Amino acid sequence: MNYKYTAIIIEPRKHKALEFVLNNVCDCLSNEWKIVLFHGINNADYSNNIINKLNLLYDNRINTVDLVVENLNLIEYSKLLTTKSIIYDHIDTDVFLVFQTDSMIFKKNAYLLDTFLEYDYVGSPWLVTNYLPTSNCDFIGNGGFSLRNKNKMLEIIKKRDWNSIEENDNRYEDLFFSTKYSDVSVRKPEYKKACSFSVDEVFSEICFACHKPWVHNHYNLFKTNYPEVELLFNLQEVELN
Repeated sequence: MNYKYTAIIIEPRKHKALEFVLNNVCDCLSNEWKIVLFHGINNADYSNNIINKLNLLYDNRINTVDLVVENLNLIEYSKLLTTKSIIYDHIDTDVFLVFQTDSMIFKKNAYLLDTFLEYDYVGSPWLVTNYLPTSNCDFIGNGGFSLRNKNKMLEIIKKRDWNSIEENDNRYEDLFFSTKYSDVSVRKPEYKKACSFSVDEVFSEICFACHKPWVHNHYNLFKTNYPEVELLFNLQEVELN
């Protein structure tokens, strides 16, 4: 089947939320979306058991790719997205969504996604502060749940050498891609509109999704509007064996 869009998750761990977030994405995104799970050596069987079950429900929309790694730290994870790696070899569409095991879509607001498909990059907005790395990104935003244009990401990769960046903060992949570059034009929504894409640091009463909202002061208010987020919160553990 030819898909119009791709949603990817990079997860080499036996994370207890993996099945939940995969099911959530399949349930909330239309059949135009292909799902790709990039797993590791240690969670291959764990992942395949989940995929075999979900693919019976979702017409084999989920594919798997073995990264042949035991685990990834933040810099290694960032390198996969900021260099022309195996990740891009398995994204066959212009538009793709990045999600993680601490993110989820709210089905009642799934219609909001269509209002963001025109943009090259949009992630959960950061708080407006004087912190230079985020202020130079228009505070839009966190890569843990983000919508991207593949060609634009590859253009940035071609023009900017991620390996030459020394500052640890700027090596995080979301800062790398959302930074304002003088020679690369990146279409992003206005800050207020981006707040309705995904909630992380910034609260929004109406949002398409969320990324790790429980670490912020607005969480009690947020879960009043979206009580289902507690299901995800309670799955934030990794099986060690």
